[in-house]
Amino acid sequence: MSVPLRCSFAALVSVAGVLRAASFDDRVEMLLRPELGERMAISPEGRRVAYTSRDAGGLAIVVVDLDSQGVKRTVRVEPDREAGAPAEPPGRLRFLRWATADRLVFAPTAKVVPLPPLTDKDGRSVPNPDGPTIVSPILAMDADGRQRGTLVDARDFQETPAEARRSLADLLRTTKELVATRNEPVRWRMPQLDILGFLPRERDQLIIQTRGAYSMPMQHLVDIRTGHVREFGANWPVPPGEPQVFDGFRLKVVGERTPAARPTTTWSDAELAAVQRELEKKFPRRAVEIIDWSETRSRVLVRVTGGSDPGRIFVFQRPENLVVEILRCAPWLSAARLNETRYFECTAADGAPLGGYVTWPKRARATPPPLLVVFPAGFPGGAQPAFDPEAEIFADLGYVVARLNHRSVAGVRPADLTALRTAIDRVGVSDARTVVEWIATRHPDRPFDRQRVATLGRGLGGYLAVRALQLEPALFRRGVAIDAPLDLQRWLRPAEGAAAGAPVEGGRDLPAGLVDHAGAEWEKLSVVTQVESLSQPLLVLVEPGRSAAVDTATRELRVGLQRLGRGLAELELDPGFRVGQPAVRSAVYRRIDAFLAPGRDDATAAAGPGKEDR
Repeated sequence: MSVPLRCSFAALVSVAGVLRAASFDDRVEMLLRPELGERMAISPEGRRVAYTSRDAGGLAIVVVDLDSQGVKRTVRVEPDREAGAPAEPPGRLRFLRWATADRLVFAPTAKVVPLPPLTDKDGRSVPNPDGPTIVSPILAMDADGRQRGTLVDARDFQETPAEARRSLADLLRTTKELVATRNEPVRWRMPQLDILGFLPRERDQLIIQTRGAYSMPMQHLVDIRTGHVREFGANWPVPPGEPQVFDGFRLKVVGERTPAARPTTTWSDAELAAVQRELEKKFPRRAVEIIDWSETRSRVLVRVTGGSDPGRIFVFQRPENLVVEILRCAPWLSAARLNETRYFECTAADGAPLGGYVTWPKRARATPPPLLVVFPAGFPGGAQPAFDPEAEIFADLGYVVARLNHRSVAGVRPADLTALRTAIDRVGVSDARTVVEWIATRHPDRPFDRQRVATLGRGLGGYLAVRALQLEPALFRRGVAIDAPLDLQRWLRPAEGAAAGAPVEGGRDLPAGLVDHAGAEWEKLSVVTQVESLSQPLLVLVEPGRSAAVDTATRELRVGLQRLGRGLAELELDPGFRVGQPAVRSAVYRRIDAFLAPGRDDATAAAGPGKEDR
């Protein structure tokens, strides 16, 4: 006997909502997964390519043998984190180069761990003279991954001042012996380790430089097979970093990366310039970046990006005039599901060039869809990337997403300097208004809801997102600010009475000298002192304790709005948001969507992030 299935409409809606929320969480996890090939290098003879792979388990290096049908070997170089360990992003490399045809040298990003401050005889907090602890290993491995290990670390060069060695026995001891015995209170310091390259014609010798600690900078040779270290008497030049491109085989600068709205490379080397032109012919309407090359330049490693594609890596085999794809940077993402992204250029009223990217949603949940204007975090900062996971997420939620570059992304124009020094907020908001009008005029076939234009930003971008609500409330109707400095004066200047050794806040997103100068009108720049002009809804997301200046200004804004009879939507950010934990990120994006689209009957928008919303 069959039993009729009874299910209420409410239950069906609930089940459907859970499924949609789960699908959204999976989508966020895929979009936020670190791309492959963040670092990569080709071996001197051009046979092998090594590239990095990051996931929740840590960092791995993948070695591709181009002459053996692309056989891959993956070697994990960072142990899995223990359960309950503090949230950290997967490791990154600051150096990855082939020394020889079968020996790879790499170095994770150095970690500087301050020691706890001490208390002097007057009870005041003073910096610990023994610190900080520097973890800066330089490692090597064979191409097959079987032999690998640490060559040197900062602790191998730990130093103590000469005046601390008071006995004849101490003078005869090595630094390592002193560390082992510690027969008297001495002050230890670890140096920073800089990697300068390989010795020509002896590429099994790595050149490094120690700096900091108690001594003058010194150079050493490290044997990449044995780890043996010896002093290097020659004064080896330090290779220049970005934006210059250095050829480690010819020991000269061969080009310069241009941080324009669409980054390019200007090659001073004629051969590489010709290779660039040839590759651009093969990949029209795409951005082509030469990453590395073999010693004879017969094989060239290339990254190609454009549109919604996160990017692909190719090897250009010049003698055969053949381009071979070796990996997609995000192979888990389906091109059919990615939203359309297009670069745009327009001109401000004063003639300044403006640019950025617009992402159009494949499936808008409202007609016309709302527009989300995203301000860049840094000034002048780098140009927005063509592919941005967060833009994809908001487009999935039904928003047209306009990501802006600062007008000064390629350098501050002399004509802009005065306005930026006195009114950096007004310049940024005026440029955003220009972009909004340009999108509306240029794409009449793709209208957006002029009554639902919202702003979003982190750091300095979050500050501009709030100032847009104050300066242009008729255009910008809602805003989201993430860890935003709402009072620039307090943010750019260290707090009086701060603990000794505490990091100075500010300066990371904005050159302090641009705004902090004699005659700066701080009250006109402050969100807090102009609280009366904030009439549009604002959602503030802050990770407590990261910045005293941000915490204090947010509290003052809340009090000011309460005095005016207005509320402030706030969300306490879990540290997992900053390091990109998918579950935390998806919960926060749902909360942002619920704020920007109140009352929308959709499970994705309705689900809360799990933290109390005050």
